[in-house]
Amino acid sequence: MISKILIAACALLLISHLVLAVPYLEDGLNSLHNRTGESDETRGYTIQLLKEMPEDDAVEDYSADNLERLLQNTQKRSCIRRFGRCDHRPNDCCYNSSCRCNLWGSNCRCQRMGLFQKWG
Repeated sequence: MISKILIAACALLLISHLVLAVPYLEDGLNSLHNRTGESDETRGYTIQLLKEMPEDDAVEDYSADNLERLLQNTQKRSCIRRFGRCDHRPNDCCYNSSCRCNLWGSNCRCQRMGLFQKWG
């Protein structure tokens, strides 16, 4: 009797894990975006390009810091609210949400993170 209960509990745990699991689209901390939607690597590349820009009359009016601030505002993107479709933008769900898809990787929607996703 105890073995049947243990097997049923394991099966229930496995099924709930499969249903609530979200496939990892990108691994590592480098895939995380800052508040402007720009990765750290892209930000470094933008700063490097600004430093290497040739000086002309249009650029002389702005320092590198002002140009970076202006470029940040143009690259902002809005996030996708909960229950919104995220098929083509899996990393753009709003804060405390994640893009969750069905078993075949379609019908993706931004939904509340599961308990284990919040913990890391």
